[in-house]
Amino acid sequence: MSKMKQTLPLVAAALVLTTGSFIGPSFIQPEAVAASEPATPTTTTTTTPTTPSHLVGTRTAARTPAELLTLLGERIKAKDVEGIIALHEPEAAIVDYDGSIVRGHAAIRAFYIEWFKLDPVLTVNPLQTVVAGGWRTWDGKTRDRTASIMGDYSLTQNAADGTRETFTGAFCDTVKEQWDGSWLYIQDNPYPPHGGPAPTAAHH
Repeated sequence: MSKMKQTLPLVAAALVLTTGSFIGPSFIQPEAVAASEPATPTTTTTTTPTTPSHLVGTRTAARTPAELLTLLGERIKAKDVEGIIALHEPEAAIVDYDGSIVRGHAAIRAFYIEWFKLDPVLTVNPLQTVVAGGWRTWDGKTRDRTASIMGDYSLTQNAADGTRETFTGAFCDTVKEQWDGSWLYIQDNPYPPHGGPAPTAAHH
């Protein structure tokens, strides 16, 4: 689901995306469902760091993890910062390359505003989604589930010298089902555990 400065905070991007909060009633019924969701890579392009007026107040809720990833990509492309924030739980986090954490709506908002100045073009390729956990409700439905969305991405954005630079990587985002059946990000992690030297330029 963005270019992160290594000293600060993947949609952005790869997206985001995703790591959260957990609540639930009695009678836990762990439910693990592994589902592969290969999808056509999504390309996200950004232009100006503003929220288009026609998007203000229009907030579609995601009903599945895949739909949440799609909405994040659309809102990143539209530079809809408040729409992006609406897809995250209040204590959601973004993981930076150096392991530092950008946590909470205010910090995530600042992160996206800064990242959009780099004119990023993000292509995200989700490869697998695993849904698990949750609580069985009185009507037999499972709610409060958690999902991991895993895949790879490529990102092109402005470098400090004005040229365009491209990065590739893998991501593992964590999303959470809400009690109304919608899904929100709790962690956007474009940097699962990795080794090797740090890149010469910071990136999301």
